[in-house]
Amino acid sequence: MANVRGAELMPSDLYTGKGYAEAYPGWHDEDAGGKAAKIAKIVRANNVTCQKIVDIGCGTGGVLNALLRHDIFRDSTAVGYDIAPYAINAAKQRERENLSFLCGDFLQTNESYDCLLCIDVFEHIEDYMGFLRRLRGRSKYYVFHIPLDISVLGLLRGIPLQRRKQAGHLHYFDQATALATLRDTGFEIIDSQYTRMEDFLDIHPEWRTAKSTLANAARRIVRTVAGEDLSVHVLGGASLMVLTS
Repeated sequence: MANVRGAELMPSDLYTGKGYAEAYPGWHDEDAGGKAAKIAKIVRANNVTCQKIVDIGCGTGGVLNALLRHDIFRDSTAVGYDIAPYAINAAKQRERENLSFLCGDFLQTNESYDCLLCIDVFEHIEDYMGFLRRLRGRSKYYVFHIPLDISVLGLLRGIPLQRRKQAGHLHYFDQATALATLRDTGFEIIDSQYTRMEDFLDIHPEWRTAKSTLANAARRIVRTVAGEDLSVHVLGGASLMVLTS
């Protein structure tokens, strides 16, 4: 995996230039369908209606493209924003009547939405709490997807520094600090659900190493015996999908 330097999202040569595109030519598009399914799951479970959707830091648009194919979003319209020209040029190939993409800073606009998506974004932003506070009031509901880089095993393996070098993460969270960050910036937590890395093994066969197989087996045992919160806190291997208002 190519290394990229950490940088803030807006503005940043990492994303507007060639750095991130060269490191991740697919811009993580392979994970879009799985993430969209998790978004649909948490929205459906809480009877949330989303006619107008916006995705901040939408990348190549895969999440929105997949999300609008779910039954509960078939009558929705969506727009994606990203500051990266490379990503938006790719996303525009997916535009249709109810889906559009714009290259620019969402925070410089003033339109409001029913549901705002912020999927794997604010861990990249230097002033992440200021960014989150500026999102408040722009939507009725919000869905955040937050990598959980902090766990006992992850700290022993140096995962936070790896994520900094490989993916440009500037901030690192566990479940408790992720939820506290959202509460501290004015969001009301409605629901949260884990996204397990093992659910994406079919998409990432390169993750099927002996170490990962052993770790996933240990996670399943701990989940069964002591619950998922403890499993993620000790052994990691998950991100957090959060629905807020």
